[in-house]
Amino acid sequence: MTADTPTVHLHQIAYSPATLASIEAGYRLLDNLENLRPDWFEYWPIRQYLLSQTLDENAFYGFFSPKFGNKTHLSHAEVMQFVEQAAPRADVVLFSPQPDMSAFFLNVFEQCETFDPGLTAAYSKFLDSIGRPTPLTQLVMDSRQVCFSNYFVARPAFWREWLALNEALFEVCEGPESALKQALCQSSNYSPSTAIPRKVFLMERAVSFLLATQPHWRTVAYNPFGFDWSGSRLNEHPIDAYISDALKIAFRQNKHPQYLEAYMSVRGKVMRQM
Repeated sequence: MTADTPTVHLHQIAYSPATLASIEAGYRLLDNLENLRPDWFEYWPIRQYLLSQTLDENAFYGFFSPKFGNKTHLSHAEVMQFVEQAAPRADVVLFSPQPDMSAFFLNVFEQCETFDPGLTAAYSKFLDSIGRPTPLTQLVMDSRQVCFSNYFVARPAFWREWLALNEALFEVCEGPESALKQALCQSSNYSPSTAIPRKVFLMERAVSFLLATQPHWRTVAYNPFGFDWSGSRLNEHPIDAYISDALKIAFRQNKHPQYLEAYMSVRGKVMRQM
């Protein structure tokens, strides 16, 4: 570490004595032991931190769930080293598992729509309501924008943008009853064993939405293909996943429609085998 190396603040969230005991040495504690708003999952403790703390503008901050190590197979030291090396060329550093869920869907909204039909329309109406209309079904995201589970580390400038977008969502969900509130807060079909409000999955997709629609943010992504893949049969097609991500990268960089056509062909072949 040199004098020019930025400070990196890595936190793990503790929800219970068990998760508190499992925090790896080196991580700072983000205390959510009271778990006052379990309906917001990670957003509640991250929100409390960002609203109450003064951030170092030159530093990087990350807030990980207790499952981070198991899903990424990275130690605290490895995360620190990667962020420090990426810092000169990054505003946001991604550590996103489930690369098949990234590769075989056009974007994170289409991916979640598969498990929770209506999610994309609900978020589109939310974006319309805050003056940020976006054609979500047409957004192309590759591994440089996709991030699941809030597994990213970023400078304060990005965290402020992330917080502003999610606070707008929070305001609707905490506000008076409306059709939009109902659509954002209804239980998701994502987990058959646990009723998780749709708003949680939308909150987690804010980082990808911002990176895909605001290209001035510089991102560096840790190679996601070494992380845990999904539990779906999509994990049986790693070569096609590599090709799919590469084609989406090529399309975002060059805008040649042939790249997108090739992508749809590759993923179509995979999806027909599901």
